[in-house]
Amino acid sequence: MRVKAVLIVSFFLGVFSSAQEIRRIDLTGVPQGNSMQVITSGKYMICATDEAKSALKAVRVSVESLTPTNIHPRQQISVMLKVENHGQLPLVLPVSPQTQPTNSQTKAGSLRYVAILPLVAGRPGPIVMGWLELYGSTSRPNTTAVLRPGEWITVGGEIRVIHWSADEQLSDVHSALQLYAWLPGKSDRVTGQCVKQVSGASIPVQFESASPD
Repeated sequence: MRVKAVLIVSFFLGVFSSAQEIRRIDLTGVPQGNSMQVITSGKYMICATDEAKSALKAVRVSVESLTPTNIHPRQQISVMLKVENHGQLPLVLPVSPQTQPTNSQTKAGSLRYVAILPLVAGRPGPIVMGWLELYGSTSRPNTTAVLRPGEWITVGGEIRVIHWSADEQLSDVHSALQLYAWLPGKSDRVTGQCVKQVSGASIPVQFESASPD
């Protein structure tokens, strides 16, 4: 029994020792893209419904803070997101605020990543208010990070609200991960286990019909 107790304690110590923030990313001042353009040449790494049931990789995105919470048309708001490895296997994520590298900036055979983190109001929507973007390449040092189970990154920045509700009502704002990976010119050869999406924390906001004075 004593050996069993030691093993159980060791397991939980190992789990909690790896549960930590590994990087804090500040995207303040980085321009928001004009649209959430789907990376058609890349593989979408988030599982479809059937695949997600048995996926060993999982991610959870939580809205940690959002200011202000009274949302007006075209308003600029600050947001902080926690992107956490909620699965059983390591997870590779892009962590660079730099724009997407061109083929001439990456080595042949290097794997490239794009992550989009939309800010979504649940009703009357879903309404995509805006988003943050991250980029990375295996040929560019420090542009990707490996998250072990329980580890997370924090991503903060400012977005300009491009969609909102004209009805003055309360809504819960949440986020999620849209992750793409590809080998330039060889997107069909990208392999790897898909990533399951797990719901994270949201923050209530109040939509206003007019801009503040």
